[in-house]
Amino acid sequence: MNITNVIPRITSQDAEANETTGRIIKIVNSLALGASLLAFVLGCLLYYMTGYKSILYPAMLESVLFLSILLITRHSRPEYGQQLMFFLHSVSIWYFGIVLGPAAQIYLFAPFLAFCVFLVFHRPLAQIIVLTSSAGMLLLIEMNYRQGLITPLPLNKETEAGLHWLVIAAATFLNGTALYYFTRESRFQNKQLQLLVNQLDKANHAMRIYVRETTHEIRSPLNVVNSILQNYIETADRGKRTVQVGIAHLEAVHFACQDMQLVMSNALGWSKIEAGKDEISKSPFLFTDWILQLCDTYEYLAKRRSVHINIAFSDNLPEYILADKSKLRTIIVNLLSNAIKFTTFRSIITVSATMKNNQLVFSVTDQGAGISAEKKEHIFDPYVSELGQQTESSGLGLPIARHMARMMGGDLFVSDNTDGGGSIFTLHMPVEAIPPPPTANAIIDYSLLSGLKVLVVDDDHLNHLAFSLALKRMGIEVILADSGPQGFTKARLHEPDAILMDMIMPHVSGIEMLAQFKADRALRQIPFILVSGNCYSEVREEVIASGADGFLSKPVNIEQLYNILKELVVMA
Repeated sequence: MNITNVIPRITSQDAEANETTGRIIKIVNSLALGASLLAFVLGCLLYYMTGYKSILYPAMLESVLFLSILLITRHSRPEYGQQLMFFLHSVSIWYFGIVLGPAAQIYLFAPFLAFCVFLVFHRPLAQIIVLTSSAGMLLLIEMNYRQGLITPLPLNKETEAGLHWLVIAAATFLNGTALYYFTRESRFQNKQLQLLVNQLDKANHAMRIYVRETTHEIRSPLNVVNSILQNYIETADRGKRTVQVGIAHLEAVHFACQDMQLVMSNALGWSKIEAGKDEISKSPFLFTDWILQLCDTYEYLAKRRSVHINIAFSDNLPEYILADKSKLRTIIVNLLSNAIKFTTFRSIITVSATMKNNQLVFSVTDQGAGISAEKKEHIFDPYVSELGQQTESSGLGLPIARHMARMMGGDLFVSDNTDGGGSIFTLHMPVEAIPPPPTANAIIDYSLLSGLKVLVVDDDHLNHLAFSLALKRMGIEVILADSGPQGFTKARLHEPDAILMDMIMPHVSGIEMLAQFKADRALRQIPFILVSGNCYSEVREEVIASGADGFLSKPVNIEQLYNILKELVVMA
């Protein structure tokens, strides 16, 4: 049974967008209220001074329309309210500039319109067009004064004198308000830019630390692999085609590769967490033996530092549980790896596990230098590592482990080891004990696949070697191709029982080749399995949407390879 839950992610960008929208709405509403009040007051005063209803009615309509902006910003996009407000101001200035004549002094409102253009329109082209249009309208009104095309309302000298000061007051109010909000918005944008620069500086610094320390982590196990292989290559008898390799050396190479895979998995895991694409997939599995084997695996890595892993498991541990095996492995492996790196030489790491109130309590105790109180919580921050230790980490293992623990309903804590110094990392996580599933005792029978022919299409010859070793172990005949077109030709020639094709290749991708295979009557029935080094969920969805019969992520596990071939070829 597989249960997959997609965890929704609320990003900081969403919060910033909501904050920006709220800020714009407040500015628009404030300007709309001020403009509505100004239109009402000026309309009444001018009507009292002149007695013209052609001034009163448009002013009252203008006041009401400004109030309607409050409804627009509430029930629609605030940008629409901004644009309507600019349009109303422009029309009002033009209208009263014409009907009141030169006494309206519309040139005083030019700065106000300019500030509004930069507040309302953000695209340079739109700003240029609107500014040019507004300036053109003001010039046309000034030309009208000189040409007398539209006759303004007749005003006596006393009314013109009063209107003169009213216009100055109105222009001062509008220009001051627009300048205030324009300055405020500019300061806000500068502050946001400075915050962004600071965040980028921190991210850049953290990424430099991450790259440096991840490189260090990969180099250590890579040095083990390189040293062992170089020794066998240099000492091998060139006349022989085989070389005898010690089991201990093979184990060293195998576990070193696991160590490198963990570093890469941590980097991939954190990027998935940041992208909000992390998922939970529960399945039943043999728990007790699995966790013992996991500890035995890291016992070898511990021996490189003369460290011994002491296992203290309670008798109440369930044999089978229902949980996300991959995430649980990531948590435990990170805790074990972390303890091995930071404990002292020739020390003991104690791994204990028990069940309390239907919760797994798993703890790893080291005998290192310990962690100070102020650093205990920060060690769960990404890209944070303890300097001055015997080694360094990428700073992603513990944040990923805690995130996954909390994602599965548990948590991860750190405390001091009062016996012998060091630290204790403890995982609390609810697990469901289940009876052994019907397939628990199923044995992998590679002979079921013996005699099959499988075409492997990959542009990397090292992947050819890896797949060949795994498939030949199952008794499968392997056909190799370097590119999609070559694979298409060989598929027609050899008629394989299944096709394994890399998704990303030069010139033609695996998905593009899949379409060609499915369009061919002779090849469309052959099970087509896409292989990728990217195991993101959207890649799997892309594979399913493409019509592929199966998907494998690199590095390919031989058991997964066996199961998918058995399901698609033998049991189909």
